[in-house]
Amino acid sequence: MPDIKDKKHGKTLFYIDGNDIKDKKHGTTLFYINGSEVREKSRHGTVRFFINGDEIREKSRHGTVRYYVDSAEVKDKSKHGSMRYYIDGSEIKDKRHGNVKYFIDGALTRDQLYALISII
Repeated sequence: MPDIKDKKHGKTLFYIDGNDIKDKKHGTTLFYINGSEVREKSRHGTVRFFINGDEIREKSRHGTVRYYVDSAEVKDKSKHGSMRYYIDGSEIKDKRHGNVKYFIDGALTRDQLYALISII
């Protein structure tokens, strides 16, 4: 069960347990990953984000693009948008050589990583 921390040995912010993103180890489910949809609270919750290839959209397949993932760079709104985050192995940084914003302690699938990026 991977944890998401604010730095390498820092405080745990989220736990990812299968398709659930939880606030603590056995806590409440904040978001549920259902295929390409990121739903709020449960499998039957409202759709908050939709993952469409490299795009993370708000609310539906036809919603506005929130983030675009270009290999290791997460950009705002489009492929040519400004860089929001940089993924460096198990670290998510604010710039290529910037400060660590989030540390992933464990292995994530692509859908889990994109769901995490959509909610931060």
